[in-house]
Amino acid sequence: MAFRTQQASICLLFLISVCSHFIRDNRATAISIREKCECVEETGSVQWRKIADYRIIQRDPLCNKVQIILQMSGKETCLNPESKQGKKLQRCWRRIKFNTQRKKVCLQFKKKNGPKKPKRH
Repeated sequence: MAFRTQQASICLLFLISVCSHFIRDNRATAISIREKCECVEETGSVQWRKIADYRIIQRDPLCNKVQIILQMSGKETCLNPESKQGKKLQRCWRRIKFNTQRKKVCLQFKKKNGPKKPKRH
């Protein structure tokens, strides 16, 4: 009788340890997935002339948002992809068909000068 009680206790402990192992692994996986996004804080805009280079990382299974990483003199900054500047950069990136050789073109935005208004005398 004592053998059956001991055997049942061992089976119960084994079952609990297996269940706790799977519960712990799922939590660790959820944390590691959340940490795959490189951008934690985002800025609304920066001066165009200060941007040396940029990377646009599209949505993927590990990070469910578009990330725009700007490289400026000695530091990296994340740009909000929903901001006016972020949308403009993404549009240009699609227009050049994701060609990394031509991506500097997207940093050379010129002011749009409309038709000149005649001076009133």
